[in-house]
Amino acid sequence: MTEVLTPEPPEPPAPDEDVALAAGSLGLTAITFQGITHMAPAAGVMLSAPFIASFAGPAMGLAFGFAGVAALFLANSVSQLAKHLPSAGGYFSYISRALNPKLGFMAGWMYFLYDPIVPILCTVIIGGYTEDTLQQQYGINFPWWAYSIIVWLGLGVITFLGVKPSIATAIILTLVEVGITLALSFTIFAQQGVTSHDISQGFTLSGIPGNNQVHGLFLAMVFSVLSYTGFESTAPLAEETRNPKRNVAIAAIVGTALILVYYVIFGFATALGFGIDKVASDFPGASNPYYTIANDAWGSAGTIIVLLALINSGWGCSLAGQSAVTRVYYKMANVGVFPSAFGRLHPRYRSPHIAIGLQTIFNICLGLFCGWYFGTVNTFGIGGAMITFGMIFVYGCGLVAVPIFYLREHRDEFNIVTHLIFSILGLACLVPVFYYSIVPFPPYPFKVAPIADIVWFVIGIIVVLWLASRRAGALERSREIFEDAQHLEA
Repeated sequence: MTEVLTPEPPEPPAPDEDVALAAGSLGLTAITFQGITHMAPAAGVMLSAPFIASFAGPAMGLAFGFAGVAALFLANSVSQLAKHLPSAGGYFSYISRALNPKLGFMAGWMYFLYDPIVPILCTVIIGGYTEDTLQQQYGINFPWWAYSIIVWLGLGVITFLGVKPSIATAIILTLVEVGITLALSFTIFAQQGVTSHDISQGFTLSGIPGNNQVHGLFLAMVFSVLSYTGFESTAPLAEETRNPKRNVAIAAIVGTALILVYYVIFGFATALGFGIDKVASDFPGASNPYYTIANDAWGSAGTIIVLLALINSGWGCSLAGQSAVTRVYYKMANVGVFPSAFGRLHPRYRSPHIAIGLQTIFNICLGLFCGWYFGTVNTFGIGGAMITFGMIFVYGCGLVAVPIFYLREHRDEFNIVTHLIFSILGLACLVPVFYYSIVPFPPYPFKVAPIADIVWFVIGIIVVLWLASRRAGALERSREIFEDAQHLEA
């Protein structure tokens, strides 16, 4: 009797096995703009200036300058790790390899308190500004929620079409907002002149009100440092960047340094345009101070020009955030710690289209709920506080990872200043930011932020313990995902 052998059907191919992210699509300029755009240059100053002025008075330029130095220490960690670990996973990938896969997952988990909500925060707050300005100045009724839905759908379309259109759009938006705000700054300098008194008040401790001026500077730096968050968004685009080990490392530092110069200029121009001797007393409580400053410099057209800069800034920041976070979703799905659908790529545009679609739905649902329930301004405040706690954890892990990684895997390159001292200084800069974010404990509704962060952190621990028991191999693979990126130019 002849035995009939029935061959087992082959396993179905993995989704998108022949599709990869568009390697080599971006150069140094493009990836640098990714980080700059994510820092939202115009909005970074305009939305934080009232808080900074309440502590630093006219010394906004000083506060932004010191915060920029702190941000460079933080950016150095991304730069040093990117030299050897190119991956779309960003901090998740870095910390998994340099420290521990469980800690890497937690870094990725806490990162989701940041970039996934950036398109919501930037859009809702600027939608509120747009609604109020158009209504008060021109009698046009354009509700914030309609503006927000248009933005979120637009972000979904642009990021779906691939990384090149996303970055090209981001560059245009950034050039517009930076061009407008620098033009305003130099108009103020030309019209008013700059005296030695202005420079003393703007760039020394003498400009900080109160008896304990150093304390005031530290409090102002809490809000100034937050304006620099976004430099790390260069990392998740590594697999679409030419020579990522070089370009991502350079872009993190160069982008942060350029924004430092920009913030110092625009921060000082803000104080000068409003009135150096009035900033401490009047600026924090002023209604639309930038409209006043722009109208004094440019006449009645100033209002709409400043609003245009803010709109560009919000679009750009949201676009950069969505581009970055959907790549992190993609990489976490690749190793099996996220649902596989997040790892699917569109065959034509090579974008993580499922992740982009789900992020767009998330933007609309959570953004509309928070905007209606908390209001547009409070939504931004609560979300900003949530970002603070999440990014302190992520940045802190990255700073610790640098010396450990180099001592263990690249001891011949270890540099005590670049890899150890800069990391220690970066950690020291995070301490006051964390302390003054929770002391005194914020009132409602802002106390929602630390409570939500604690709950999110606990859920993350539960998830990582479940993964360790059920999908330990997936966690371990996160150490080696860089082996899958050897096609990238070294």
